[in-house]
Amino acid sequence: MRPAAYPIFATLLATTAVAQDRPLTADVTEVYRVGGVNAEEWAFFGPALQPGFDGASNLVVLDAFNKRVVVVGPDGRLVRVVGRGGEGPGEFQQVRALAVWRDGRFAVPDTEHSAIQVFAPDGELERFVRWPGEARALSSALRHREIRADPLGDRLITQGVEGVLVEMANFAYRLTGNPEEDAQGVDDRALERLDLAGDVIAARPILQGWRAPRPEPLLSATELEDWPKVVASLQDRYFEPGFHWDVLPDGTIAYSDSSAYDIKLARPDGSVIDVLRRPLSPEAVSERMQRATIDFHIQRLEERLARGPSSAGPLPPSDPEESRQRIRDRAFYHEVPVVRGIRATWDGGLWIHRRSEVPWEDEGPIDVFSADREYLGTLPSGEPAMPIAFGPDGLVVHLERDELDVPTLVVSRVAVGGA
Repeated sequence: MRPAAYPIFATLLATTAVAQDRPLTADVTEVYRVGGVNAEEWAFFGPALQPGFDGASNLVVLDAFNKRVVVVGPDGRLVRVVGRGGEGPGEFQQVRALAVWRDGRFAVPDTEHSAIQVFAPDGELERFVRWPGEARALSSALRHREIRADPLGDRLITQGVEGVLVEMANFAYRLTGNPEEDAQGVDDRALERLDLAGDVIAARPILQGWRAPRPEPLLSATELEDWPKVVASLQDRYFEPGFHWDVLPDGTIAYSDSSAYDIKLARPDGSVIDVLRRPLSPEAVSERMQRATIDFHIQRLEERLARGPSSAGPLPPSDPEESRQRIRDRAFYHEVPVVRGIRATWDGGLWIHRRSEVPWEDEGPIDVFSADREYLGTLPSGEPAMPIAFGPDGLVVHLERDELDVPTLVVSRVAVGGA
């Protein structure tokens, strides 16, 4: 149930943004489902999934909890299972990210191995590429918030993680007497390219996005012993502009790093060559909006607590009252960003996920751009939801969860047309 303030905001916000939109409709045809509580053993997934398509319309799924990669054919049948838990090459220890090339190869970074494992289309291990220097699991973990396969070569494009985590890593190295072993890598507002052609990973920064100024700087290494402060600093403010990005088939990088509707298009070297804009502006955050946002997140926490522990989902917090207080104490950015996400389609178009009329909700309309950067129109909120991956011939995949948080991957074919 939504707080009583929700309809008020929906009325206030349904204004000029909608008037600027060109309505689109999506014809969605479900192709198959895989997963769910009654699935076969190979399709009973853990909570953390990373899917991607190859050029043969196979769905490649990293099932991080079960330490394996599952390849599903275009008909929804199992093609193969790759990997298992273990310490050897081709086995997984601590994984959370996947990148799939169009030719069927895929890469899986493994924190404990301090390496990236590259697999051939048939599932055989092709290369085991290590980070330079000594094996430092924490350093390698700091490079893999999100990854994409570079369409222009045997490389990955990766987003870094929060700067405070890098500080924590550096602090840990100094405690062990190795100050020269400081963690390297870009932060969560930047991208770097990882070359996997050799036996050792070669990393090169590509671009640095804008970061909204914070009232206080990130914690210094000497303050990291105060764990509550560390936890507080890890939280973004409500409505803080995100860093959203994807890679187009020609290697162009599309990204958004502010609260405005400015989709930057950059060459593979990071230099910006164009900006896609629409006449949509961020909205100021009011006190009423702040109260309703806190109520919404408290309600979601209570629902999670009521469900109790689940084998498929995260455990409830050990201290619910501390979690409630953290929700109440979290700071607010001063305006609501327009852009919520970016996805590149298989043929080089862009889907831009905008904020909902109710700004704290996950859904929202989607602007569709062609491969020629032309604005085609806008899909209504949730019709369909933003896909987590695009494949050939209009294929998309969405993630659904049941009341026990058991995941199901839904593969559909989507055709977009005028309303």
